[in-house]
Amino acid sequence: MNNKMITAVVVVVLAVIGFGAVALKNNENKPASNVSEPIANHNSSDTNTTPSTSNNETSSNEVVEANNVTYKNFDVVQKIIKVKKGTTVTWTNEDSAKHDVTPDTETADFKASELFGKGETYSVTFNTVGTYTYHCSPHPYMKGTIEVVE
Repeated sequence: MNNKMITAVVVVVLAVIGFGAVALKNNENKPASNVSEPIANHNSSDTNTTPSTSNNETSSNEVVEANNVTYKNFDVVQKIIKVKKGTTVTWTNEDSAKHDVTPDTETADFKASELFGKGETYSVTFNTVGTYTYHCSPHPYMKGTIEVVE
């Protein structure tokens, strides 16, 4: 009887761990769609980036002329923004989880941020014309693009 009880406890513990792992994985991973975002040619060789993809139907893939990006509901609200050279872009985290801004290719101007929490911001001034793609490293499905024009 002692061995049956130990076996039952082990099975229950493994089941709880398995269900917890599945729940965490489902919360962290969102399926990616096949929507590609435009990537322009760069005027500087240090700004080479790769295309990023959009994965959330609630956020727009429309190019927005703005200098603010919001992280909300584990998504990038403004997926593609267009700014003039010399503009400072500010990311704001509205989620309870920490996020960062990680360029797909770092440049002299665009470097990875530290993780920042709810209500915190990160800012970068873009001084070189080009297209810059980025993601959140803990949540790589969170992607965006900054188009810098003259």
